[in-house]
Amino acid sequence: MHPDWQFDHIDPLLANPLNEVLAGLRAQCPVVHSTRHGGFTAALTYDTIKQILGDHGTYSSIDGIAIPRLTMTGKPPVDFDPPLHTMYRKILQRHFTRTAVAQYDDTLRTLVRHRIKELLAQGSADLVPALAHYLPPAAIALILGMPPEDGGKFLVWLDRLFLAARTADREAGDLALGEFKGYIADQLEQQRAAGADTVALAIADGTVDGRPLSAEEQIGMFVFLIIAGHETTVHGLSSMLYFLPTVDGLRARLVEEPALLPRMVDECLRIESPVVGIARTAHAETALVPDGRRVLAVLNAANHDPAVFEAPTEFRCERDRNPHLAFGYGVHRCVGEHLALLEMRIVAEEVLSLLPDYRFAPDFRPQWSGGKMTRGIESLPVQLR
Repeated sequence: MHPDWQFDHIDPLLANPLNEVLAGLRAQCPVVHSTRHGGFTAALTYDTIKQILGDHGTYSSIDGIAIPRLTMTGKPPVDFDPPLHTMYRKILQRHFTRTAVAQYDDTLRTLVRHRIKELLAQGSADLVPALAHYLPPAAIALILGMPPEDGGKFLVWLDRLFLAARTADREAGDLALGEFKGYIADQLEQQRAAGADTVALAIADGTVDGRPLSAEEQIGMFVFLIIAGHETTVHGLSSMLYFLPTVDGLRARLVEEPALLPRMVDECLRIESPVVGIARTAHAETALVPDGRRVLAVLNAANHDPAVFEAPTEFRCERDRNPHLAFGYGVHRCVGEHLALLEMRIVAEEVLSLLPDYRFAPDFRPQWSGGKMTRGIESLPVQLR
């Protein structure tokens, strides 16, 4: 293990060439130590990353899942290990199965069609804010049992909470949190009166170890769902909307062979993983890291490992085997996986139907966002006429 690497996965200068940088690092040293952010070990091979994410007894989530640590941590279930993690996750799980999220197909599809028709009337648009950012908040609101148009309110409240936490502005934080709690309380009252069966009620009525969830735990779970369901899905959608017109022959092939569409979605997530890496803390001495050392499982590196994926830099939606780790691995595998896949499939189908020939502006050059644990394309200016 090289002791002197300065690798920084959130360096904005690495945003565009990240996959190339990771490939070069992996070829030299598949597990590297970085001195950045207080020191951490970065795992860059598929098998090693599966080993880390699959061994929650040795590699714990309790100290947070990001390097550097996020401003707001301690959110259930993501920042906990079994058995607590298992109990928290059970509260949510049945609402996020493939069958459970399928009920939202028609509503989400209607929203996407309406938005695309609006964009067509405009004649041009930036598909990142206009479409990719549009759907995920609505989807989270729906699964919480709330009006889809209210999804944007959640993001505003969370932005205010994060800003207050960073600036130590307790008054502003209390104000935003009070508004957020008040909205949720009103919605829960309406849902109970209607006899609904929603994620929001599951959280409100949830128990852990035989006791009701505290108010702090409940808010933590709401915050977790909103955060986890938004930015990562936005990035997945943005990457897909970039690849559809830029991969040679992809749109025509999907129209001719619609059965390939789920594989196309998986390949988008593999080749440009929305989450750069997931952090763990080694609570026991291992061959990879000493006791107490932070370790980053770099998902982008795993998903480009040539030992697992033939020609990993090539976009191949016909891959028979695509065991990508974009949704993580092990007990912490993304609980919202099927909702994200549904959103990506709906957008792909409606775009192929209603916007089959969209093209980028003549001066367009893809730029990838950096500076945090997620990564996605920043802007997709298109001509629609």
